[in-house]
Amino acid sequence: MWPRLGSSKFVTRWILVTLASSIVATLDGGWLASWAALAPSRILHGEVWRLATWPLIEAGPLSLVLTCAAIYKFGGELAVRWGDRRLRRFIGAIVVGAAVLTCGLAAIAGGAHLERLGGWAVTDALVIAWARQFPERTLVLYGLVAVRGRELVAVTLGIAILIAIYVGPIAMAPELIACSAAATFPRTLLRR
Repeated sequence: MWPRLGSSKFVTRWILVTLASSIVATLDGGWLASWAALAPSRILHGEVWRLATWPLIEAGPLSLVLTCAAIYKFGGELAVRWGDRRLRRFIGAIVVGAAVLTCGLAAIAGGAHLERLGGWAVTDALVIAWARQFPERTLVLYGLVAVRGRELVAVTLGIAILIAIYVGPIAMAPELIACSAAATFPRTLLRR
């Protein structure tokens, strides 16, 4: 059952902020995107707001639609089960934690030039949290493949690892870290 839009104030606001900031970033010539991006070199020079703003802007229409759909579906169902406050704390910990660890990896591996935007990491974390919360539920992917929650964790991690093999682990660090964090998040904090 899909949650009704507006049933969670946090999820509704999150979708609206993502939509609005992504559209503004598309129309403003790149200023907002460059101001909000996860950029380790700039964070290490004091621009700490970037630790939280990077997943709020999507660069393309398909990624914007998919991110908002994931927030609505998975975030909405988690908000019903956990409440807005617990969902907000979970997402905040995943986003900031992934950003901090990405900055550390970039500094060590020489990837300080990295700049990332988008909710891919958050989407993966929501999918994994949903799958761990509802291990027996079935999710039908594209009307072709039915996957239960238990298998969805492995599928999501596998896809992120496969993409990291092609584009590089530093470029995929936020997603890999978010996936790992969501997959290992203490079970006691996931249950209600």
